[in-house]
Amino acid sequence: MDHLRIASVPFVNAQPLTWGFLSGPYRGIFEVSRVPPSRIPDLLRSNKVDVGLIPSIEYLRLPGVEFLPQMCIASKRRVRSVILVSRVPLAEIRSVALDTNSRTSAALLKILLRRRGLGDIRYAEQAPSLRDMLLEHDAALLIGDAALTADVTGLHVLDLAAEWFAQTRLPFVFALWAARPGVVVPDGVRPFIESRRLGVANIPSIAVLEGQRLKLAPESIESYLRTNIHYYLGSEERRGLDLFFRLAQQLGVAPGRRAIRYRDPFEWERVPSTPAPARRTLE
Repeated sequence: MDHLRIASVPFVNAQPLTWGFLSGPYRGIFEVSRVPPSRIPDLLRSNKVDVGLIPSIEYLRLPGVEFLPQMCIASKRRVRSVILVSRVPLAEIRSVALDTNSRTSAALLKILLRRRGLGDIRYAEQAPSLRDMLLEHDAALLIGDAALTADVTGLHVLDLAAEWFAQTRLPFVFALWAARPGVVVPDGVRPFIESRRLGVANIPSIAVLEGQRLKLAPESIESYLRTNIHYYLGSEERRGLDLFFRLAQQLGVAPGRRAIRYRDPFEWERVPSTPAPARRTLE
């Protein structure tokens, strides 16, 4: 177990998932790195990490990986940390700067705007500085800490999770733990579930620490982690994820269809050290 390499993200919304690895009983047992979400798929693809907290859309671009069950970063209604900020009304947007950290959120934005009849929009990636992004674009997509700390006074703001719910009546899943084929964890997914349990229990402490780092009130951070973010992958979240994948594929913002596969919570106690043959799944 001490050789398991885990990649997470440095955003505040990931702290309850990684608390047990960074500050709890698994500290020092696993090798944990925190990198921008856009980098984690490449780390998995190049076998530099074993389990990564990936943007959900990247599952379609990573053959062979499987999601860990029961856990995610999702939002049931308003998320606060994935927002489209615009100088002009939504119907007048013709260009959008996309946060370079975004993958799932960029795909989600394109789907939501297309479903609103706004298809003729130019997109370009840019570092997450709202002021700079709006210099040459009508609007900017911000995610994570950059969205939480942005000054949006006097600007139009669209919360993407709230818009997704308005269009689908389903929660939206932004990220999940994903494992490379053949990875063995002697204790199954228990360390990840325990890390989440400890993290959720320590949200007040996380809010204080992250509030200091982001220069935000701890009460605001705690409300965000308890109300806007959801860490449990249930049936509604799975339905939302499946619909997102289907829409992304239909509208051409993601590769072709692939069945969603979750690891058996106990399977890691049995898999060999080399990748097992792919199981047949029903579409």
